[in-house]
Amino acid sequence: MAIELAEYLLRRVRECGVRSIHGVPGDFNLVSLDQVERCGLQWVGNCNELNASFAADGYARVSGISALMTVIGVGELPALSGIAGAYAEHVPVIHIVGQPSRRVQADRLCVHHTLGNGDFSVFAKMTAVVSVVAVTLDDPHTAPDLIDKAIHQCWLQSRPVVLFLPSDTVQSPVDGQKLSSRLNLSFQNDQDEETRLVDKILHDIQHSKNPVLLVGGHGTRHDVFEDVLELIQLLQLPTFIAPTGQGIINEETPFYKGLYVGEYSAPCISRIVESSDLIISIGHIQSDLSTAGFSGKIESERMISLQRTNTTLRGSPYNLFLKGVLRRLITQWTVSSTFAHVDQECSLEKRDKDTCSPRMLCSLLKIRQTFLQKLTSLPILSLRKRQVVKHAWLWPTLGSWLRHGDIVLAETGTSSFGIWETSFPTNAILISQYLWGSIGYTVGACQGAAQAARDCFGNQKRTILFIGDGSLQFGCQELSTILRLGLTPIVFVICNNGYTTERLIHGWQEKYNDIQNWQYRQLPAAFGAPARAYRTYVIQTQAQLQNLLSNRKFNDCSVFQLVELYMPQEDAPETMKKIAQGLKKQNVRS
Repeated sequence: MAIELAEYLLRRVRECGVRSIHGVPGDFNLVSLDQVERCGLQWVGNCNELNASFAADGYARVSGISALMTVIGVGELPALSGIAGAYAEHVPVIHIVGQPSRRVQADRLCVHHTLGNGDFSVFAKMTAVVSVVAVTLDDPHTAPDLIDKAIHQCWLQSRPVVLFLPSDTVQSPVDGQKLSSRLNLSFQNDQDEETRLVDKILHDIQHSKNPVLLVGGHGTRHDVFEDVLELIQLLQLPTFIAPTGQGIINEETPFYKGLYVGEYSAPCISRIVESSDLIISIGHIQSDLSTAGFSGKIESERMISLQRTNTTLRGSPYNLFLKGVLRRLITQWTVSSTFAHVDQECSLEKRDKDTCSPRMLCSLLKIRQTFLQKLTSLPILSLRKRQVVKHAWLWPTLGSWLRHGDIVLAETGTSSFGIWETSFPTNAILISQYLWGSIGYTVGACQGAAQAARDCFGNQKRTILFIGDGSLQFGCQELSTILRLGLTPIVFVICNNGYTTERLIHGWQEKYNDIQNWQYRQLPAAFGAPARAYRTYVIQTQAQLQNLLSNRKFNDCSVFQLVELYMPQEDAPETMKKIAQGLKKQNVRS
C-alpha cells in the first residue's frame, strides 16, 4: 500500500508520542502541513520560529519528545538557537525543514529564502552541527528507513535530529506497509563491556567509605526517569541534586540531603559531597551556572559520571547508553549485598552555626516547609501589609504553595537562581536552562510545556512560569499563542526594571541594562483575548502575594493568569550575586 511521504513521516512522529507539532508555515512546507490533522496531530502554529523551537523544547521536557516544522533559511536559522539549546541540554526534538524542490536545487536557481548563490547546503550544514542525525529525504525509496533511523537516534540519544524535506517529495509515494512494524526505540550496548563497567561500579560502591549520589536533569527525565528513581531508592545513599535535578527526587525521602552547587551550597552539604571518596553523578553536566562558577571541588578520580550516551569511571570513558547501565546496576544490586550503608554525618566538633548533619538538614527543611504552610493559612499580619516582596522571602514561600505534579519554569536570571531556595513537592518538574541559558527561552517553553501537559495529562497539572520583565519582552508574542490555544498557565512577571543578571555582572547604572516598562497586564487584551479568557493581578507587597497564593479561584487554573510581581531593582538572590561576581572575574581573566 502506497502512501505519501509526508504522511509516513507524520505517522511515525505520532507513533513516538508527539500529539502537537510546533512551527511556522512557509511555502516550502505548506503541502506537508496538510497531512498534520489527517495523521491525528494538532498544528500549534507559533508566532516565530525561535519561539517555536523553544516551545518544542518545553513540550519534549514534559512529554518525552517533540516535533518542529520550519522552512529553509529564514525559518531554519531563527529556530537554530532553540535547537542548539535542546542539543546542549539533551532534549529530543524532531526538526523537519521544508526545502525547495530537487529540480530547483539541482539547477542552483536563485530563489527566495536563500543567499541567491545557488548553494542550498549552507544552512543545512549549520543545522546539522547541532543535530545527532541530519538526513535529506530526496529519495522516496530510502526515505522511510532514514526517517525511522533518525527518530530512533533522537529517542536514544535524547537530542535533536533534522530531516530535510524537498517540496516535490512531500507527496511522493512510499511503502506504507512499513508502518505495520513499530518504530525501533531500543538501545544496544556491548554486553561484555556493560558487565565489566557495572562490576567496577559495584566494587567501588562496596569498597568506598562515604559514597554519595549527585543527580542532575540532563537526559535523565526522558526514557530513564523511572530507572534513575529505582536506583536511588535501591542504593539509599546520601543523595544530592544539582540545579537541573530539582523536582526529580521526593525531598521527603530520608536519604535526600539537599541541593549541591559548589561552594554556594549549605556548608554541611558541600563538606559531605566534596569529602566523599566516591561521587556517583547521574545526568549532571558541570557547567559554570550549575556549579556556581566551577566552585565545586570534585576531582574526576573520585567521580563516576553517568551520562545519556556514555559513562566516565574515575577518568576512564565507556561508550555505553545510560539505560542499559542503570538496568544492569539495578539487577545486580541485591538487598543482601555485603555493602552496609551508614548514613554519613557531618562533623559537629566545631558546632558553629553553619554546620549540620544531613539528617539535621533534612529535618530543618521539613520544619521550614511546615512553618510556611501554616503561615499561608494564618491571617496576614499587619506588619507584612507594607513589606515589599524580596527574593529571600519569595522563593522559600513558594515552596509551600507548589503542589504535586506542578510544571515549573524558571527563566535564566533571578528566577533560575532564586528557585534553588524553593522546596519541590513530589513529581514536580523544573524546566530551566543552566547550560544554554537563552534569554526569553521560558516564554516559548511555557507554551510547549502547557500544551504537552494538556496532551499527556488533560488538565491535571499546573504550568507555572517565573520570568523577569526583560526576558518576557524577548519572547512575549508566545503569550498570544497560549491564549489562542486556550492554555491556562500562571505567569509571574518579576518587574524590576531590566536585566538584573547583567547589572550584577557589569554596568549597574548603564542604560544598556534598562528596558521600557510595559503594562504587562494589558498584554492579553492587546493579543485579542476576550476578558473571560484571562485574569491579571498586580502584586507589590508580601501580604498581597500571600492572599493571592491562598485564593481558591487563582489556584483553579481555569483561565490564563498573569501576575505583575514588583520587586526592588537592587534586590537579587544572594547566590546569584555571588555567582555574578565570579562570572565577572571569569570574563576579564587573562
